[in-house]
Amino acid sequence: MATAVQAEIVAPPPRSTSFSPEFELLLACCQAPSYGNRLAQTLESGVDWDRVLRLAEHHRVLPTVHGALCGREDAPGSIKSALSSRFQNNELMVLRFSAELARITQAFGDARIEVLAHKGPVLSQLLYGDPAARQFGDLDLLVSSEEVARAKTVLRELGYRVQLQLSPRQEREYLRSGYEYVFALNDQRNLLELQWQILPRFYAVEFDLEAMFGRSIGLNLEGFRVLSLGREDLMLVLCVHAAKHGWAHLGMLRDIATLADMEIDWDWIFGEASRMGISRILAISLGLPRRFLSCPSPDALTAKFVDVEKFAEAIETKLCAGGEPDTQSLRYFHEFAWSRERWRDRARFWVRLALTPSVGEWEAVRLPDWLLPAYRAVRIGRLLKRAAGQRLNVR
Repeated sequence: MATAVQAEIVAPPPRSTSFSPEFELLLACCQAPSYGNRLAQTLESGVDWDRVLRLAEHHRVLPTVHGALCGREDAPGSIKSALSSRFQNNELMVLRFSAELARITQAFGDARIEVLAHKGPVLSQLLYGDPAARQFGDLDLLVSSEEVARAKTVLRELGYRVQLQLSPRQEREYLRSGYEYVFALNDQRNLLELQWQILPRFYAVEFDLEAMFGRSIGLNLEGFRVLSLGREDLMLVLCVHAAKHGWAHLGMLRDIATLADMEIDWDWIFGEASRMGISRILAISLGLPRRFLSCPSPDALTAKFVDVEKFAEAIETKLCAGGEPDTQSLRYFHEFAWSRERWRDRARFWVRLALTPSVGEWEAVRLPDWLLPAYRAVRIGRLLKRAAGQRLNVR
């Protein structure tokens, strides 16, 4: 792809907020050594180790904490033992996932189905050179929408079963408005996500999947070769994925910070983000690692979106507490709409949110296929009911 450019990199300002000792410890473990080392000082402050373990699991940074503490004499032996046990379990899980990914990609190759593997062990290998350096719970595969039916057939032949059962007409609508099928294998639920878009249609973030396939890169993983997203596409995908989850996990910010420290074409990223209307999402997603992990980052968007720092302050409490965002709440929808810089994208988001039936509507009310358009009314009714309930709870 394009060569790397010299983006203006600025150091982060001093942090004015003091977090809990437990969250400070996670930050110290996740911070790259080249950008400072506050781990020894954090260990001296005294921490609740049970809370450290809970937060590490929630933020999906347990391998990082293990790597930072396992060789230190100033960390309690019992904690290092607990971390080692959990890390070994994570390694075994990663080996199983990697073997399964090899089996799937081989089957897709035999069927001549082009597939991109992203997140999971592939992302861990690309960013950290070790498939077990991240925590994840499933495999993510991208195919074109035209190949979804054949891909589902291949997966069924491998023993997978799709979690979602739809009528033929519902399936056609779901291919237009949704973005993934979730598959189980034996007693393992939600093991594989087969995706044909990065986000559901109502988010109004339009990635060009065909172009992303054209810019894909090859990667060696545990002795087999897979295709994955190029670094620049990956940066935009990671930022949008973090926004979808309300920037609620430190592991996502660490991934973005690690990728930002690699050779990357920032001019292309800024241009593509502007075209897609996700420049504010990019600014937030780059600003948060800069704020929390003390890593330098391009400053091109800071002056353009002066409200990013204020938004980052609002996220601090959520990150430190380890809470999950309610992705069905009005507040969540409002915050995601705000993260879009163009009014037309905000309008598309609200209109699509209101008028795009989801699987929830299809499961809540059973209508014949010829009445499928009526699900729009069902969608609006359910959203209004949810909004009224949330207002009552606030009162």
